[in-house]
Amino acid sequence: MSASLLDSIRVVLVSPQEPMNVGAVARAMRNFGLGDLWLVAPEPTVAETLEAPLNAKAYHLAVRAEVILDQARRSKTLLEAVQDCVLVVGTTVRSRDVYTGSLVSPRTLTPEVLKAAQKGKVALVFGRETFGLTNDELDLAQYILRIPTAPEQTNLNLAQAVLLVAYELFIGAENPPEPPADQPATRDALEALFDDLERYVLEIGFTDPRRLPYTRRRLRRILHKATLTDPEVKMLRGFLHQSRWYAKHGKNK
Repeated sequence: MSASLLDSIRVVLVSPQEPMNVGAVARAMRNFGLGDLWLVAPEPTVAETLEAPLNAKAYHLAVRAEVILDQARRSKTLLEAVQDCVLVVGTTVRSRDVYTGSLVSPRTLTPEVLKAAQKGKVALVFGRETFGLTNDELDLAQYILRIPTAPEQTNLNLAQAVLLVAYELFIGAENPPEPPADQPATRDALEALFDDLERYVLEIGFTDPRRLPYTRRRLRRILHKATLTDPEVKMLRGFLHQSRWYAKHGKNK
């Protein structure tokens, strides 16, 4: 078992609402060797329980995993929590028109996470207990994770979902796959490219503001499949900048 490999996997909870769920998530992480927990804009009841842990509900459920709560990082936005990651996985139970990445189960996702974790940080992003992740939040993900369930009850408790994914990764880490040859670009670098690309397609009239969300997700899906490196991201950004300059000034300039 490679402890350092599991150390590269980050669990990100977006706007968690129930302190006991956060405590149970910490316990599930501890069960299967994960320790890096981030909370994005947690609800006040969750923030308060972490600031005053004595007799707090979150700590009641975090049996022998209190250290994970003690060391949990907080951020205001999801991008802040995943900007240094080379792979971001978003979770959903709802069907969407266009996903920015392949739709996978925990078992099929595990090799991809373990390969990427050998090159940098990987974020597993879980949404709110009531309605999950928004479309804009899922746009940051190269893979979209859906846990198979019986059709009679598709929703899982937050800690149950984390536990199922953590278990698969723990078992997979016993015999990890070969790492990719190239170093993948970080989320921060990819977002800079996507910002340039959105401006470009609007300027050349390829789409309009009304249709931009659909176009954005299609373009992200295409480029996510490429697993771009930092030099490739820089080259594409340079191409976009030069194309915009040429369209404005012409060849003679």
